Amino acid sequence: MESGSATSPIGDASPDIIERLDLARRFVEVLLPGAVPASAEPQPVFLLPTTQGIRERFLELQRRLAPLGLLPLLRSRGGQPMLILVPKPPPGRWNWQVNALLLLATIASTFYAGYAQSLSLVQAGYLTDAVTGGIAFSASVLFILGAHEMGHKIVALRRGIDASLPYFLPMVPPVGTMGAVIVTRTPAPNRDSLMDLGASGPIAGFLAAIPVLFYGIARSFIVGPERLEGLISIPDPLLIRWLIQVILNPAPDAVVLGHPVLFAGWIGLIVTSINLLPAGMLDGGHAVRAAFGSRMHLWLSYAGAALAAAMGFIPMALLILLLMRRGHAGPLDDLSPLSPARRLVGLALVAIFVLSAVFIPLPSL
Repeated sequence: MESGSATSPIGDASPDIIERLDLARRFVEVLLPGAVPASAEPQPVFLLPTTQGIRERFLELQRRLAPLGLLPLLRSRGGQPMLILVPKPPPGRWNWQVNALLLLATIASTFYAGYAQSLSLVQAGYLTDAVTGGIAFSASVLFILGAHEMGHKIVALRRGIDASLPYFLPMVPPVGTMGAVIVTRTPAPNRDSLMDLGASGPIAGFLAAIPVLFYGIARSFIVGPERLEGLISIPDPLLIRWLIQVILNPAPDAVVLGHPVLFAGWIGLIVTSINLLPAGMLDGGHAVRAAFGSRMHLWLSYAGAALAAAMGFIPMALLILLLMRRGHAGPLDDLSPLSPARRLVGLALVAIFVLSAVFIPLPSL
């Protein structure tokens, strides 16, 4: 998920802009007593005597400034808290036809990926119908990805964040998809909201993956190692290994040949773990930016890129490094601390990452 930054200057002072800025200053004086004007160019800046108890008053200021086309930013420079007024970006003009076309393409690519997997199982005598397997795989993957992105969308609506519909990303088999993204144009109101925005997708996707995994594992096949000649073995996340023991309880020397729906759940967990890397504009990047601020977010982004490489996802590691120069806009209110409840949410995200992540060995040279 990517978020736009509202930091452009106010621009030339036309009579309409002057009138709106005068009204904005009055709102600041009423809601933030003691605020001292420090600059008017390129953006109005106010020095604040304190930020104690400012969270709710800032949210009210944001609501009052919205009709004026302005966004307030709470920042600290040299230990001095300050309020900066910047132009509010115009509402996003989202072209839903693009979303629909990408969704249809992803349905087709995931069906084909599931069909190809199922066809090999049909030829080996484990399944009877490759088309049914392709449909089940596609529906399962899209259910998990859809839950993930709608988790983000619902939080964006509740927190007043301008966000697009999900863009599903098709890909060639065997996976059939690169996941999905939502584009945001306005920052989260405060650190709590930024944590909610980052956490909602991984939590929703993780919860959606659990019934998919139960179904896929229950319909998988326990075989001896001699039956796996020519097939590829992939490492399983910790959650899948636990569920296999609970549901199938295979013998120590037995091997589980996964149903296509199990592979769909595997993909869902991998997408969740990649999104939770503490880097850039990924969901994990939002979470660490909310919890630790901008400087720690930068260092953890480097750590996230290194972790992605260690997990075997070299292209993702390179993408993280490439996009790091864009930084992270942060929330509008970057001074109010993260609440204790959201810190618990952050710990829950760490647990989800541990349960979902895999380390894929790189091929030998």
